[in-house]
Amino acid sequence: MNRSIASNSFVVPLSSLPAGHSATIEDISADCADHICHRLHMLGFGRGREITKIRQAPFGGPMVFHVCDVHMCLRRAQADMIMVRPTPQPQPTALSRVTAAAA
Repeated sequence: MNRSIASNSFVVPLSSLPAGHSATIEDISADCADHICHRLHMLGFGRGREITKIRQAPFGGPMVFHVCDVHMCLRRAQADMIMVRPTPQPQPTALSRVTAAAA
């Protein structure tokens, strides 16, 4: 893994992103084989891209991501190679909690 990424606590593997959360792709692990790295780039998993985890299959199965206006499915092994910076999630305000409770 890239040493600069390993030392940054804000960058995490794509596989650890919770469903429904977004992130920005920072890098692909140096451990990634060239042909896999190239294929990931061709599919849109390149540095700077916005990505959202849509859902995850049970028992560590494949994950579905929204990237480049399409849904893509990756195995955990490939998602582990993609390092992302999670987008801060807005904190619910007291007003939004009251409005949601009333609905």
